[in-house]
Amino acid sequence: MCVWTAYTGRKQAAPVIMEALKKIEGYWAGFYTGLAVCDKGSIRFDKCAGHTGIFERQFSLKDYPGTTGIAHSRTNSGGGANRAHPFVGTEGKVALVSQGSLGVFAEDAPKDYGAELRRLYAAGRRMRSGSLPELGMRPNPDFTAPDGMQISLSDVVVNVIEEEYMNSGDMIRAMRRAGAFLREESCSICIFADKPGVIGFINMNQRVCYAFEKDGVYMGNTMAAFPGNFMEIPGNSVGYVTAEGEFHRENLGDFEIETAIPDGLVPAAIRCLRENPGMLLGHLCDRALRPLFGKGVLDYHSTGAYSTLEALIQAGMVRYETAEVMGQSGVVGRSFKWFLK
Repeated sequence: MCVWTAYTGRKQAAPVIMEALKKIEGYWAGFYTGLAVCDKGSIRFDKCAGHTGIFERQFSLKDYPGTTGIAHSRTNSGGGANRAHPFVGTEGKVALVSQGSLGVFAEDAPKDYGAELRRLYAAGRRMRSGSLPELGMRPNPDFTAPDGMQISLSDVVVNVIEEEYMNSGDMIRAMRRAGAFLREESCSICIFADKPGVIGFINMNQRVCYAFEKDGVYMGNTMAAFPGNFMEIPGNSVGYVTAEGEFHRENLGDFEIETAIPDGLVPAAIRCLRENPGMLLGHLCDRALRPLFGKGVLDYHSTGAYSTLEALIQAGMVRYETAEVMGQSGVVGRSFKWFLK
């Protein structure tokens, strides 16, 4: 699991989203950092292996003008800087950050991704994440391009969106084409080079929070990223928000999602933290929270993990310590270890 932030409004986006990302990058452990902004009909982006501090040593935020942007911190998943988010389409028209996993679709979805990857290559697209299976990556035939390079799943998604958008000019259609066909237990957040002031979203069953403020709209997968009164975008959604305060949502597809959040998440988290002080949120979710949800179905266990931790933070019951850990890429990442107060 990863974390992301997004903003569109009156302010320069890059400092806003990067400052927000610092607050949450260690929730699931952040070992890769990147951002993308929309400015004057183009997308400017950079990314690195390592946490936000390493990114800011390599790049200057003043070099990313524009008032619409997305940022991302990725878990310790292997590969170099080109495996970090955001991913940008071959033509440079669409940028995307994503969070989640194949989940219940893991048995069948990789074959669909593999077929799309080969089709995109046959159409002349060359994806930026291509790398040899090294630096902690496991070779996967479903994500191996005809030239032998391993391609990130999200790189396939952004190229499917960009291809459809360039053909149809329809942002919703393009995002639905990817999100409904290339199935993941994930959310993806998109910006389009020719649509400054607009942030698109695809949400299967993850946490997507947004808040309209006087200076624009803030987004993230936890309310801890930004101040304000946040609302949540439900699962099975595709749509967009704008800097002017417009919210548009449609059903992504014909998916059945178990929407109930089970009772007992907070007590289970407290027990687990008492017995295992210094846990990462991901470990807390897997050991204490996810078992309370149903098995083998789409559900909101990720949302439950974030909301449980937010409740404990708001109640003043937990604290975290920041730890820096060497990642598979050979660069230092950052994690938040949680403790009961």
